[in-house]
Amino acid sequence: MKKMMIIAIAILLVNNAAVFAETGEAILTKVENALSGPKDYECRAVMVLADMNGSNREQRELKLWLAGKDSRVIKFLSPAGIEGIGLLTEGDEGMYLYLPAQNRIRMIEGSVKDQSFQGTDFSYNEMGSYEYKKDYTSEITKEDAGSWTLRLVKKAGSDRAYDQMVMVVNKENYIPVKVELYEKNVLKKVLLMQEVRQFGKYLLPVKIRVENLAQNHYTEMYLEDIVFDQGLEAQGVFTKRFLKKRVQ
Repeated sequence: MKKMMIIAIAILLVNNAAVFAETGEAILTKVENALSGPKDYECRAVMVLADMNGSNREQRELKLWLAGKDSRVIKFLSPAGIEGIGLLTEGDEGMYLYLPAQNRIRMIEGSVKDQSFQGTDFSYNEMGSYEYKKDYTSEITKEDAGSWTLRLVKKAGSDRAYDQMVMVVNKENYIPVKVELYEKNVLKKVLLMQEVRQFGKYLLPVKIRVENLAQNHYTEMYLEDIVFDQGLEAQGVFTKRFLKKRVQ
């Protein structure tokens, strides 16, 4: 009887090892790496903002420069009321907003990073970084043939607004298909990577949608005219000086 129990426990351990061949933390690392695969890239983007029923539709144009997990410059090209407004993230160095009407750069800090980025349904954090592990622990809650579902729980001391996230990750490429964002156990927003395209050796989400359930509103962003690996950091792109530069 004792021998049979030992065998049963051994089989259970083997099965569990197979089920959890990947850990939540390991998958989250690969998610960050997958989302920041190119050394750097520059692109134009179209943003569409609308109510969930499609009314009150608004279109904006932007230009983006990105490198790694958290080096970004994002500048609005249109409409006229927000033209030239820009966002800079310098990794751990900080996040800055440029307001051309005032010729002023101000630092974005703390919980403000989780507020709306210039009236869109993206927050400053969602525009500025593909980092998750710094602020969240991760565990696998579900697995099927094509995806893992991860539960992310905010770490003590983090100033992120969302206590939990539920992330569905494509097994083939480690790109998140869907991310649900919860505040005090209430689902507030849903982020969807709606289209992913292959550009040579790089895989990139080119259509991203954020649904703000609290406001019954969404923002979609489409990337186009993408140019990779230009050495943007060496060119001084991720600096306050570049942030103030006028672009077309």
